[in-house]
Amino acid sequence: MYGNVPSWFDQYISNTASNHFVQVHDCKIHYQVWGSDHDKNPGLMLVHGNGAHAHWWDFIAPAFTPDFRVIAIDLSGSGDSGHRESYSAEIFSDEIFEVCNDAGLIAPTLVGHSFGGTIARTCAYLHPNDFGALILIDSAIPKRQSKRPIPRMPRSETRHYNTLTEAKRRFRLRPPQPCEHQYIIDYIAKHSVKKTNEGYRFKLDQALFAKMKPMNLPDAFSMIQSISCPKATIYGELSRFFGNDAVQNLEQLFAARDIIRIAHAHHHVFLDQPEVFTQALLLLTHSFLPTDSPTPSL
Repeated sequence: MYGNVPSWFDQYISNTASNHFVQVHDCKIHYQVWGSDHDKNPGLMLVHGNGAHAHWWDFIAPAFTPDFRVIAIDLSGSGDSGHRESYSAEIFSDEIFEVCNDAGLIAPTLVGHSFGGTIARTCAYLHPNDFGALILIDSAIPKRQSKRPIPRMPRSETRHYNTLTEAKRRFRLRPPQPCEHQYIIDYIAKHSVKKTNEGYRFKLDQALFAKMKPMNLPDAFSMIQSISCPKATIYGELSRFFGNDAVQNLEQLFAARDIIRIAHAHHHVFLDQPEVFTQALLLLTHSFLPTDSPTPSL
């Protein structure tokens, strides 16, 4: 279906999740669950990055189901969640918190990629006693607040495409980077669009960042310093966000054993090296479980 697809990928995406919705601040928030309501395993919450959605985790999440009840959220403005008139890091944090409550997770491990890492650490900062661990995936941790100007509002009209194939061809990674695994790109592109009466269109609110309110929060470095739960990070060797200075920041915040660099990987680490990434995340998540928990099968 997606070209030369490895068997592990077909196996994982066939392990479909159940779909759920919860209202948060008058907006419908979608999330996926791998595992039943009676699953007593520890919780694992997965938070996507900018321009992404919950299905980016479909070929990662099933590896964790033997030992975790796994949740993947669509933040508002993304995937199958509703759009808002305005967004903020605090609102996104509330969405994560309320989805965890709705799913019945107690002190889950919080994993966030890129912008999702920004929201994950904000959520852990604002709810210091409610998460068991925090793992950031190629998510920058600057010592100063960003001064970037707010983007202009995009054109009001929504672009529609006649066919799914045409829409998928318009899919782009943000930020741009090469990716050798076209079967993964095809899969997430397919889940990035929906069919309407006018044709296929992208689900993402294209004005999301133009609608973002400034954060009234400390800088990322200070937030991580103040978060008391166990924390770790994974980053790509070739990531544009992790030059020497950024790596030195990590070394000031995390124990050496809790920093994992993925070789031959750019910013979208688990698109470049999905199997290596999954093994690394398995090791970190299990290292934060109670000592009597089983070790992962890699």
